[in-house]
Amino acid sequence: MTEKTPEGLRAQRAHLIASTGLAEAVLRERAEAFQLYPEHMDVWRTVEGIDCLLDGAEQDMQLTESQAQARGWEEKYFEMVEKYTPIAVRDAALQDHLPVLRRAIEALPETCRYHADTSPRGGWRDEACCDTGIPARRRALAEKALGALSKTKEQI
Repeated sequence: MTEKTPEGLRAQRAHLIASTGLAEAVLRERAEAFQLYPEHMDVWRTVEGIDCLLDGAEQDMQLTESQAQARGWEEKYFEMVEKYTPIAVRDAALQDHLPVLRRAIEALPETCRYHADTSPRGGWRDEACCDTGIPARRRALAEKALGALSKTKEQI
């Protein structure tokens, strides 16, 4: 697969049009009226394909720029939220979500159906004892994290 830059595609497009000996407008008119030699029609189809690629590249570039701008605004938004939202409000919102998180964690199995101990055994099994023990291991880790989150200021 050959990859070309938009500048390379524009140069190839200009070279193809010049190879026909016709102006681009004349080539377009004759192609629309099906009055081209087969070789020139192939060139025109290639030029149309290059135009599609160039349009897609420009749209991708615009989309990428808009995505970068949106990401920048998103980062600024979260930075402002973090800066200006009081800690007590965030803690209260977290406390509202704790029961939901607890129910989600309780949906995971407590132990592996094959092993009682789900701790990592080393080697390629870094997460749990086996594939069926992964959910149980994740539950144990989530319960530990949830316990740390649910501590109140008095307990800290």
